[in-house]
Amino acid sequence: MTDLLDQPVSLADLLTLFGPAIAAAFAAAALCGYLGLFVVLRRVSFVSAALGQISGLGVALGFLVGAVAGVDPHQPTPLYLDPVVWALVLTGAAAALLAYVPRLRQIAPESVVALVYLAATALVLIILANPLIVQETHEIGDLLFGNAVAVRKEHLVELVVVAAVVLLSHLVLFKDLLLVSYDAEMAQALGLPVGKLELFLNLSIGVSVAVATRAVGALPVFGFLVLPAGAALVTMESVAGVMAFAMIGALVAAGAGFYLSFVESWPTGPMMVVCAAAFWPIAALVRVARGKRRSR
Repeated sequence: MTDLLDQPVSLADLLTLFGPAIAAAFAAAALCGYLGLFVVLRRVSFVSAALGQISGLGVALGFLVGAVAGVDPHQPTPLYLDPVVWALVLTGAAAALLAYVPRLRQIAPESVVALVYLAATALVLIILANPLIVQETHEIGDLLFGNAVAVRKEHLVELVVVAAVVLLSHLVLFKDLLLVSYDAEMAQALGLPVGKLELFLNLSIGVSVAVATRAVGALPVFGFLVLPAGAALVTMESVAGVMAFAMIGALVAAGAGFYLSFVESWPTGPMMVVCAAAFWPIAALVRVARGKRRSR
């Protein structure tokens, strides 16, 4: 972009051109960075990936059903044809299913996660090949992988509202959710409703993934959920430290990835994920240095 304007990029330029997109990226990063603590503690990183694909499937289905009904997706649409509603419904159903599966001893949870992920991915590709939505393929791809110019103000509002509701509800149940994520058997022994708490946690993650995907894309959402929190667990020794590292790391990755993609004309979503992944080698170096210091 700078080669087109032949002028240096300033922060003011970035905010003027992509204000809603930047705000959406930061909101998604903060929300997913927080939820990443539970995702990593429960060792269900690929559950979030599966939910992201389900969300993408919902978006694609929304466009396809709207096209079959003769509705222009770029104009106001009925609620039942809104791609966000489709994404929320499918993601909520998948989250409930994935919360129930661990109770079935005959089925390995990893197999169900793989089934959901692969089936959703395949169905998205099949739907995108449908000639009825060939004109919307680029927009759907932006929603799946992230595009700075694809964020609308209504998407930002939806994301902020969902983030506020999820964070406030987690504030009330934080200790119970943390114990269930860390040691479900102990939580059950203490009389906590483990099944309901796991369902609530999966639903809150699923809804957050669906709305954040609509705003910034599935790839950066998955990156924000897993990478900063994983690096935080390597370096931090307290829950507060892990949470702070995960949220700040996701915010830094969002800002740095957005700026670098703007300056170098690189894809926004993948660049955010690369920046989030950069915390892992840093965390490893910190862990090694800390180990050497303690051995002295």
